[in-house]
Amino acid sequence: MTRIARLAVSPLLAVALCATSLPASAQMLTGNKHPVASSVIVTSIVSVVVITAPIWMVSAGVSKASDGSARRSRAAKARKAQPLPPLTVEKVEHTADGGIQLALQNPQAPDDLAVLQWPNQADSPVTAVAVGDVLAFTPTEGGAGWNVANAQGTTLAFLPTDPDAAQPSARW
Repeated sequence: MTRIARLAVSPLLAVALCATSLPASAQMLTGNKHPVASSVIVTSIVSVVVITAPIWMVSAGVSKASDGSARRSRAAKARKAQPLPPLTVEKVEHTADGGIQLALQNPQAPDDLAVLQWPNQADSPVTAVAVGDVLAFTPTEGGAGWNVANAQGTTLAFLPTDPDAAQPSARW
């Protein structure tokens, strides 16, 4: 059953519950003999539905909002930086715009390849990286990315897990 069908069924179940909970004398009065009592009962049932319908709708909205929040939370946890093995620099290339591109390989699994690219920066510590260097990728405490360091422990750069954060922004 879909969520909308449940929303429609719930008030109807409340009405049925109210109707069955009437005393036997009131149920007997619902016939044609006493039309006033019948209209009072119908009015009471309609009032219950009118009063409880917004409660059911708000409940459904809160449930849907919490589902979306849980989905975003799971997605954020999936994007957290995980420990990576040290990677060896296989190739250092200078790009046409003056940046640096590193081809990396996992020595423990030669099929695991990676490419990192840095923009042109005059004071970039990545310019000191050479073929054969081993780079360590240490996840940050919050899991927002990795600190990239050389074998001597010098931090070369921060590599964010969010690809949008790695792109230069026009605002900055």
